[in-house]
Amino acid sequence: MKHDPEYLAQLFDLAEQTVASCTDWVPDRERERQSYRDTLDRFARETDDGFFSSHVAVVFFSGFRASVVEAKLPAICNAFPDIETVLAYGSGHIDALMGNPGLIRNRAKITAVTGNARSFQSIIDRHGSFRAYLRSFNEGFPEGAGDSARIQGDLDRLQADLMNRLAYFGPATTRHFLMDYGFNFIKPDVHVMRVLYRLGLVRTTGEGSYQDAVQVGRLIADAVDVPIRYVDTVLVSLGMTSAADVCRKTDPLCDECLLRPRCTYCHDLWGERGHRTCL
Repeated sequence: MKHDPEYLAQLFDLAEQTVASCTDWVPDRERERQSYRDTLDRFARETDDGFFSSHVAVVFFSGFRASVVEAKLPAICNAFPDIETVLAYGSGHIDALMGNPGLIRNRAKITAVTGNARSFQSIIDRHGSFRAYLRSFNEGFPEGAGDSARIQGDLDRLQADLMNRLAYFGPATTRHFLMDYGFNFIKPDVHVMRVLYRLGLVRTTGEGSYQDAVQVGRLIADAVDVPIRYVDTVLVSLGMTSAADVCRKTDPLCDECLLRPRCTYCHDLWGERGHRTCL
């Protein structure tokens, strides 16, 4: 699917304005550009244990409401404080964590994080650091060096390798982890996919359209000169119940959305019902 950059820029302007009108959030693109520069600095300074801790958070956020995970995040971080500590965990320790009411007691996630400590250590032993491993795919990462085709190819190889090495790292989770460090991805979660699908920018809300969603995110970021993570933030906010809560799964508040005239989802509903209610 081809998309006109000017049209995408107009859509993003309306998305920003909608989120701002429904929340106390104030758009500030320059602030977001500075935040991205801070993210690049964070990547340059990040320790191996820091990368591991970020991976822990991403695994636990996957598939859960953000508010649920945020409430338990201090306990989660305390349970998996660093690679060396987690390397010593055995089945008995996993059972003990399953009995901790302060945690999200999901055995698959706990087991995945515990096993991933060994994968992290293996990567570090081979490359010297986890950051060096990430840059082994492209010396300029997170931003990337070379032309766009090379950067895209290197991103794809890195994503595939992380998914192969780390348990619970699927297409969306891996992109989430990399996006948090300034890599050129949006996180194709249910909110982002719903918004893009309803706007007619991707063909489906499923995994088969994830790559298209990432490409649309990159085009929007280029069109309005903002970090792609900011594009992700605005799109997620449109659909997340703890944010603007406009483009929600059921009973979307279409009359409050400035994207309404451009929304194929609303247009189809109006055509069927003959009025301006999207219930």
